[in-house]
Amino acid sequence: MERKSFIRQSLLAIPALYLGNSWLFSSCNKKDEVKPGDWRGDVIVIGAGIAGLHAAKLLINLGMNVTILEASDKTGGRIRALSGMADFDIQLGAEEVHGNKSEWYNLVTATPGVSLHTPDGEDYFFMNNTLKSETAWAGDATLVQAQTFESTARNYSGADKTVHQAELDQGNNPANFEISNALIGNEYGTSNNRLSIAGITEEDRLWESGDKNYNLKTGSYNDVLQHHYAAVIDKVLLNSPVTAIDYNGTKVNVTTAGKVYTADRVVITVPLSVLKNELISFMPALPAAKKTAISAIGMGAGMKVIMKFNSRFWDGAMDSLIGGPKSAEMWVPGLGRSGAFVLTAFIMGEKAEYLSSLGTGAVSALLSELDMMYGGAAASSVFDTAHIIDWGKEPYILGAYSYPVVGGGIAQRAQLGSSVDKKLFFAGEATHTAGHSGTVHGALETAIRVVNEVTQN
Repeated sequence: MERKSFIRQSLLAIPALYLGNSWLFSSCNKKDEVKPGDWRGDVIVIGAGIAGLHAAKLLINLGMNVTILEASDKTGGRIRALSGMADFDIQLGAEEVHGNKSEWYNLVTATPGVSLHTPDGEDYFFMNNTLKSETAWAGDATLVQAQTFESTARNYSGADKTVHQAELDQGNNPANFEISNALIGNEYGTSNNRLSIAGITEEDRLWESGDKNYNLKTGSYNDVLQHHYAAVIDKVLLNSPVTAIDYNGTKVNVTTAGKVYTADRVVITVPLSVLKNELISFMPALPAAKKTAISAIGMGAGMKVIMKFNSRFWDGAMDSLIGGPKSAEMWVPGLGRSGAFVLTAFIMGEKAEYLSSLGTGAVSALLSELDMMYGGAAASSVFDTAHIIDWGKEPYILGAYSYPVVGGGIAQRAQLGSSVDKKLFFAGEATHTAGHSGTVHGALETAIRVVNEVTQN
């Protein structure tokens, strides 16, 4: 499972400016550096996810007067943890760190009490109404075809099409479609019949943060934010959803519920779906090219369902369970970390839309799926409690993370991230143009880019 995506992975590599107690310029070979220009003034940062927090920290360090507006009642965006269900914090959003060549990796590993590891577990696959380990499936033609397709899908040449259309054109066995959807579409935040195969090839060819994925061994990503961004977090104005941005005059006026803030320049780090759903009105309207870019990048439903059990019914060496007709993928978040009996179901795209429509009934649907896979009432008989995080229903996020659609591409991400009239500047994972979209480290990198842009005269 090498894909670099947001919700399990890290929704967000670049040398960072030390802003607090630890970082100067990193010597890592990344695509960007903090190279600020001479402009200084008043800046409003909209959004307190990783892109907003990092941009604000850099700007404050440069002596700017920065106002940070966050629509929700918490900071961190799609970095969020669930406490109390297990003897460790369960990540509800970003979960894996992709590669050791990123500033996010640097920040995580420099946080006291936080450490990373790569659990030594095995994947289990559900195919042909049978659940077996990858070892037990060895040599099976259906699984081999699915894994071969997954390994070659990111090296595609030819006319753009969906990933699902590509597997149809290759004559792949329909018995492995659930597997390939879990390995590809689900990991990219959608379904194979919505995901561009040319798009994932374009992005993966630019990937450079490293191929090894890491999970938390100790601590939480919230600890990372609190350690490195505490001073910024203290300045965030929570419960301040922006409804309008007026950049007609020499200053920019930003309207929230009941108050107007004024600045010289504004950094917009809201999730792509907020722009898609036009939760913020712009005066004048955004340029037509930017509107086109907003519509030409995908972002849709995504959720995690955390289920706690009184005993374990799965193999103790299992890492992930792949190919569930409703879940796509489940994994053991405490593997190598805890003895708690917890599974995380990670569901994107059409499957997420379906389970989301069930509300709390999504838990029963997933328990039924597990009972079907393991036999009898293996899961439901030992079920304890569950927690659903439905990112598509989070009012100021409205989805999982961005993905390429047919006819889109990195050129659209560049257009999305382009500034407007030297007043509006855009950051966030969807604006990343070097292959790290949909990740924490990608979002963090765009914060560095946008600070460089903001500070130019």
